[in-house]
Amino acid sequence: MNTIDLLLGLDTGKIKKPTQTMELKRLSKLVKGKVEFKCQALDSDTYSEIQKNAVDMDSKGAIKGLNVGEMQTFMVLAGVAEPNLKDATLLKHYGAVTPKELLLKLLLPGELVTLYNLINDLSGFSEDTVEDIKN
Repeated sequence: MNTIDLLLGLDTGKIKKPTQTMELKRLSKLVKGKVEFKCQALDSDTYSEIQKNAVDMDSKGAIKGLNVGEMQTFMVLAGVAEPNLKDATLLKHYGAVTPKELLLKLLLPGELVTLYNLINDLSGFSEDTVEDIKN
């Protein structure tokens, strides 16, 4: 069977965003219970929009740099399915006005990067996503 036949035989309802849950051990120890973040893959449009918004440009439209921290933060905000970081009660409890502010209050930089890396992997940016075939 060729690749087109295989893809035509795929039930389109089975194509879903990959998800994975990660425990944040530091927070789990603090609350004496499991603090888990359920992460999901991002779609191409969301991924591209976040990257575009993280690019710093000068007045002539030339790229000055990339705000990596901002990009990682917004990738995590978009990729965390649970807990709901927009929950009004949670925001109020932590004195956060925005989900971004809440995330930065809850997580250490390394924890944020770990979640970012997981979301990247789920979004297809891992080494085991494709297999090279050598002839």
